[in-house]
Amino acid sequence: MKKFTFKLDKKADKDIIKLAWPSITEQILEMMVGMVSTIFMGRIGTNAVAAVGMVNMLIGFLQTVFSGLAMGTTVIIARVTGEKNISEAKKAVIQSIYMASVVGIIIGVAGRFFSSPILKLFFGGTEIQVFNIGITYFNIVVISLPFFVLDIIVSGAMRGAGDTKTPMIITACINVLNIILNCVLIFGVPAFHIAALGAAGSAIAVTISRIIGVTARILVIYNRKGLKLNLSLKDDYSVNTKIMKRIIKIGVPGFIEQAVMQGGFLILQVLIVSMGTVAMAAYQVGINVNSLAFFPIFGFAIANTTLVGQSLGERDYKKAENYSNEALKITMLVGIYFGILMVIFATPLARLYSNDKEVVKEAVGLIRVFGILEPLLAIMILASSTLKTAGDIMYVMVTSFVGLWTCRILLSFTLNKWLGLGMTAIMTGIFFDFSIRAFMYLSRMNKGKWKYLRI
Repeated sequence: MKKFTFKLDKKADKDIIKLAWPSITEQILEMMVGMVSTIFMGRIGTNAVAAVGMVNMLIGFLQTVFSGLAMGTTVIIARVTGEKNISEAKKAVIQSIYMASVVGIIIGVAGRFFSSPILKLFFGGTEIQVFNIGITYFNIVVISLPFFVLDIIVSGAMRGAGDTKTPMIITACINVLNIILNCVLIFGVPAFHIAALGAAGSAIAVTISRIIGVTARILVIYNRKGLKLNLSLKDDYSVNTKIMKRIIKIGVPGFIEQAVMQGGFLILQVLIVSMGTVAMAAYQVGINVNSLAFFPIFGFAIANTTLVGQSLGERDYKKAENYSNEALKITMLVGIYFGILMVIFATPLARLYSNDKEVVKEAVGLIRVFGILEPLLAIMILASSTLKTAGDIMYVMVTSFVGLWTCRILLSFTLNKWLGLGMTAIMTGIFFDFSIRAFMYLSRMNKGKWKYLRI
C-alpha cells in the first residue's frame, strides 16, 4: 500500500465528484425531508418530536434486512459492470427484486400485526401520550416498508452501474411531493376541508411518497432508453440461484452488520427514554442536525463503492486503491468543514427544530459534540465502504459490534448508571465508538489485502 498523503489526484477526484454530487444531492434532499418533518413535529409539540423520532429509529432497525440486500446488489452490479457484463448486471437486478419483494412483504405484514408488542418491548417506559402518538405513526408507516425495500434495491442497482443522476432526479421529485403532503396533512387546509392530522398526517405523507417513488423508479428503468442499466420484458426472469448466492454472500453479513448497528441504536434509544421526554427530543434534534454532515459523507461513500467495485471488477487494483484513498481525503475535508459549521451555528440549528428552551439547551451541546466528531465519522464511513465493496464485510461486522456495543452502549450505560451523567454519558460513548472504529477500518484498509478478495 502506498503511503497516504493529502496531495490530491485531480483526475481521480473528478471521477469521484462526478459520481458523488448526484448522490450527495439526493442525500441532502432526503435530509431536508427529515428536517422539515421534525420541524413540523416540533411545532405540534415535544411529545410529537419524541414519538416520531422513536418510531423512525425502530423503522431503521426493520430496514436492516433490505439494506444488506441493497449492499449486495450494489457491490455485485459494480463488479460485473467493471467486467463489462451488462447481461449479468440485469440478472442481478431481477434476482434482487425477487428477494426484496419477499423480505419486504414479510417485514411489513409482521410489523403491522405485532406493532403494539414491538413498541412496548422497546419503548414501554415512555409517557403514555408519546407512546400513543408513536403507535399511530408506526401503524401507518409500516405499510410502506415493502415499497421502500424495492425503492432501495432499484436505486442501489442504478448506482452500482454508475448511474447516480437518475436516482437523484426521482428522489428530488418525490421529496418535494413528500414535503407538500406533510404540510397539507399535518396542519390541514380548511379552505379545501382537509383536516389537520398531526403526526398521522406525516406518516400518510411518507407512505404515499414511498409508493409513488418506487413506481417511478421501476417505470424509468423499463421505459427510459439510454440508462446504464435498462430492463426490458425480453430479459431473463428465471430464478437464478447462483446470482442470488453472490448477492447473499455480501447481503447477509451486510444485514447482520446493520442489525448490530441498528439494534445498538435501539438499545441506546431505550436508555435515552429513561432520561425523559426532553432528552429524547434533544437527541433527535442532534441526530437530525448531524445528518447535515453525514449525508454528504455517505454520498462520497456511494461513489467510492461504485468506482472501487468497478475497478476491482476490471482487476485494476492500483486504480481501486487510488480511488479509495482519494475519496477518503475528500470526505475528511467535508467532515471537517461541516463539523466547524455545526459547532459555530449549533444554537440557531437547534432552534429550527424546537421552541422548548430546555430541548434547545440540551440539543446545542449534542450538536457541538457531533460537530467535533465529524472527521472521525468521515474516516469510519469511507474506510468501511471500501472494505464492504471488496467483500471484507465480516471484519466490518465484527468491529461494528465491538465499537458500538462495547463503547457506545456499555460505556454509556455504565457512566449514566454509576455517575448519573445523562446525555454526557451518551456522547462519551459515541466518541469512543467513532474513534475505535475509525482506527480499525483505516488500519485494515491501509494493509491493502482487501483488493485481492474474491466475491
